[in-house]
Amino acid sequence: MKKLLFLLAAVGMIFTACTSGGGLDDDNNGNNTEQPGSGNQGGGDNPDNPGGGEGGEEGGGEEIPADKTQAIKFQDENTKLLCTLHWDENEDGELSYEEAAAVTDLGTAFKGSSILAFTELKYFTSLEKIANNAFEGCVSLVKITLPEQLTIIGTSAFNGCTNLKKIAIPNAVTEIGGNAFNGCSSLTSATIGNGVTSIGESAFSGCTSLISVDISDLSAWCKISFGYNANPLCNGAKLYLNDSELTDITIPSDITEIKNYAFSGYTSLTSVTIGNSVTSIGGSAFSGCSSLTSITISDNCSVTSIGNEAFGFCSSLTSITIPDGVTSIGKFAFIRSTSLTSVTIGNSVTSIGDYAFSGCSSLASVYCKPTTPPTFGSSALPTNNASLTIYVPTDSVDAYKAKDGWKDYAFFITEYVF
Repeated sequence: MKKLLFLLAAVGMIFTACTSGGGLDDDNNGNNTEQPGSGNQGGGDNPDNPGGGEGGEEGGGEEIPADKTQAIKFQDENTKLLCTLHWDENEDGELSYEEAAAVTDLGTAFKGSSILAFTELKYFTSLEKIANNAFEGCVSLVKITLPEQLTIIGTSAFNGCTNLKKIAIPNAVTEIGGNAFNGCSSLTSATIGNGVTSIGESAFSGCTSLISVDISDLSAWCKISFGYNANPLCNGAKLYLNDSELTDITIPSDITEIKNYAFSGYTSLTSVTIGNSVTSIGGSAFSGCSSLTSITISDNCSVTSIGNEAFGFCSSLTSITIPDGVTSIGKFAFIRSTSLTSVTIGNSVTSIGDYAFSGCSSLASVYCKPTTPPTFGSSALPTNNASLTIYVPTDSVDAYKAKDGWKDYAFFITEYVF
């Protein structure tokens, strides 16, 4: 009977738009529910401890007491109502720390609800996954604290939470699902834990207010596999490491692969140094880095492939030297890098993808070192640049002029002693 009464109350007040209290700001939750204390279990903004901190605004506050049968003090009455409706095992109208700790799956209990805050989620200490669509459409949700043991944030978990302001991903999380934070248009800050290895398609798409992404370990960032439109930097956010904005990046020595979309859209990036251990540069890895002026790839590096659109739309880049160890340059690799004037192609390159340098309207000099002409994709070089000169080995001029693709640029090909 008590469960039925809770259900009737919830139907009337939880799944409707919140019309009183003016919402929840960073310091006040807009209702008269007793505020938790300032214990050291709260989640703060410390990038080294995303799931914890000293009473931070995502934290919720009080420590877990020795007597876990005590009731949790909720910031938001709507959140308390839903929690007691689903997990109040002794039906006393409260949710104890013990009852919270027994929950292993939220399901979609909160989907579409008008909850304002759920900092007490950190007390759900058996919860390892935020279920798919768990908080989807919670348009009034302003803040939430994820439990430290969490490993997965499911598909569309916070999709459409248009008032969510900040999110701190605990270090235990390895996977963020597709559309997880899609459309969170008020989200300004994301702290991403060092354990994340996969961020699904469009995970942060539509986060139009996102200003900063904090992470304490550049190696961890480089190892993340991003799906299409998943990188939060694509929304114009800036990447911060140890409280400093990253403008010059040296890829750490433990990185062998720069993943797809790793730094895509990072408009503050000016310089990249790629070390000897890197073997491949993923698709769109630096696409849209419009301030990038310098790419240093050492001559004795291990890079063998440059992915599709890896440096596309890098409009400030003026020159690039492809090392001798590289064998393939992907499609659209440098497309519309409009300031690019000089390209040197290493002697091991065997294939250049379609439109690799298309739209590079300033390109004047291409030094192509291979003695055997690489496979040449459609419109791999700009077609309307009268000042273009393609330098090839002296003994290979005729071969280049006869090769499919290259022969379309025969007028621009001339000999060169490398």
